Amino acid sequence: MVPTIAACQKSSLYLNEHVTRLHGPPASFFIHYWGGKPRHRGNTPHAHSFFEICYVADGAGTYIHNGITYPLRQGTLYCSKPNSSHHIESETGMLLLFVAFDVIQETSDPEVVQTFERLNRFHHLFIADAEQSAAVLTWKALIAYCSEETVDYPLAAEKLAHSLLLTCISTFARHGGSVTAEHASEPVYSEALKDAKDYIMNNLSHKLTLKELAQAIHLSERQLSRLLSEQLGLTFPSWVRNERIKRAAYLLAYTDINIEEISAEVGFETVHYFSKVFSDLMNITPAKFRRAVRGSELDFSLLHRYLQAAVNRSLP
Repeated sequence: MVPTIAACQKSSLYLNEHVTRLHGPPASFFIHYWGGKPRHRGNTPHAHSFFEICYVADGAGTYIHNGITYPLRQGTLYCSKPNSSHHIESETGMLLLFVAFDVIQETSDPEVVQTFERLNRFHHLFIADAEQSAAVLTWKALIAYCSEETVDYPLAAEKLAHSLLLTCISTFARHGGSVTAEHASEPVYSEALKDAKDYIMNNLSHKLTLKELAQAIHLSERQLSRLLSEQLGLTFPSWVRNERIKRAAYLLAYTDINIEEISAEVGFETVHYFSKVFSDLMNITPAKFRRAVRGSELDFSLLHRYLQAAVNRSLP
């Protein structure tokens, strides 16, 4: 049964506001965004730093990953890997469901972390017919539950979402593809930097200092500063502000949370300062950004274009 467009949109709003961090054995996840886009006709090539799992609920098109074309049809389940160039095309439009996330390594079993590392070495993560898989059935159950008039048990939604990610990981690990050397050309960050990012994403609403972060990942402040400079080309303040603004952009695009609440959620003391930093980095105010993305029916190529600028540009 194909989920209705209304159910996909309503469940996405709920999930983006209430299901953004998932904890429990054997893995914890930070969710960047959930989505359900009707009549998706495609986007421009882009890349992001996290995993993004997509399910084609209806329609047909093509998925182009690092120059290789894969056919999309109802029931297709695929995953875009971190830092890999990809985009989709569709003449008639598709109902596409998606979830973007990072695994939180410090609170996940080593076996799960190793599975993600192995998945990132696969040539592709693409399953042509997953309609009756546990992953897709769980996804449909999650949509149905979170689109009800009232979500009586929020914990049930979290458990379904957690199960969805785990079943997707398991499905891709068994059927996703063969290991390739493709990842050799992609950025490889140190374990310390991954730990630092996990810590920042879990504490975005708080004040963060270089000393605090260095202590949390068992490095000296000098070592951490050198690591950021060598691997990201950024200072600590620039990196934290970029991460805050990227998170704010996703909340603006995928939720109805007001700008004042988003400002506090990503760690700014005032809306005025948040708006200034956002505008300086993204060349657009938060309110205009939200209207632009909504006006394009959540045009993801527009969103990723802004966020790529955030990644590449350093604030003083």
